[in-house]
Amino acid sequence: MIRNKIITVNELKERVAAYEAEALASGVTASISPSEMLEVLINDEVVLQGAERDGYFVTDTQVDQLIKQQKTYVESQVGREITQEQFESVVRSNYGYGLSEFREKLKETALVDLYVRGKMGSVIENYAAPTDSEINEFFRKNRSSFMNPELVRLSHIFMPFESEGMSKAETKQEMEKLARWLRYNTYTFEELVPRYSKDNDSKNRGGDIGWLAYDDAQMRSALGASFFDEVFTLALGKPSGVLESTSGYHIVKLTIHTEPKLLGIDDFINPESTMTVRQYIRQTLESRNQQNAYLTAIDRLVEQLRNSAKIEILYKEGL
Repeated sequence: MIRNKIITVNELKERVAAYEAEALASGVTASISPSEMLEVLINDEVVLQGAERDGYFVTDTQVDQLIKQQKTYVESQVGREITQEQFESVVRSNYGYGLSEFREKLKETALVDLYVRGKMGSVIENYAAPTDSEINEFFRKNRSSFMNPELVRLSHIFMPFESEGMSKAETKQEMEKLARWLRYNTYTFEELVPRYSKDNDSKNRGGDIGWLAYDDAQMRSALGASFFDEVFTLALGKPSGVLESTSGYHIVKLTIHTEPKLLGIDDFINPESTMTVRQYIRQTLESRNQQNAYLTAIDRLVEQLRNSAKIEILYKEGL
């Protein structure tokens, strides 16, 4: 290799402790022996030194882009933009260290990936495509997991609790007026949506906000359990009264309501998808085969690098 690297006993113990702490934080009881961790650290080091020796590198600009992608992903999960300080708080909560160390970890991961793909591309590309027999067998073994839950597609008129200078009470009063107009057929739902709804994303689509699945725990939490449950009791095509979610008031109309359904292999995986169960299984098995080929490539590269390196292990477990 290109330089000497000493892995101390204290460093080894710290890495074992960090690994077990991360596992515990993830809700998994996992342990790793110092000898096993030492092998991991040696493998990491020979790969990083091999990449440096062979001229592979990741620039700070590329790392900045990776950080940006991670922040965008977090924002997509919480449904809003977050500050850099909030992002760093998420990183620390999830990984137990700050943004500076997170950058270094991302850089190392990107460098290893670049190096493995550069040196072992032929191994990675040499994966087997799933056969029809494998697809059918996977479906038979996992058939009970291919089920659509109870689903509704809904449209709404929405006002946040405090809308355009109105108090929460005044906003609810305004929504109750709209509900009376609908109840007495003064106006249609479709007439009121573009005039009164404050949901700019849906008001130009007749209030359509897409599908809700009864088993979607994340949306149940986001909207509120009482709102969520009430939506699933509504009569199809008939506007509701005023419903309260965690963010405001709604008048909801169901346009489709489907019961749970066990899917066949050529059914679409959900009402909005153009992908069938068969295509989904093919994609799943292909991804698994690609991942196995990637792991094989890493193993072969590590073996080559270790064979060409001078590695001296003085540590003995238990001493």
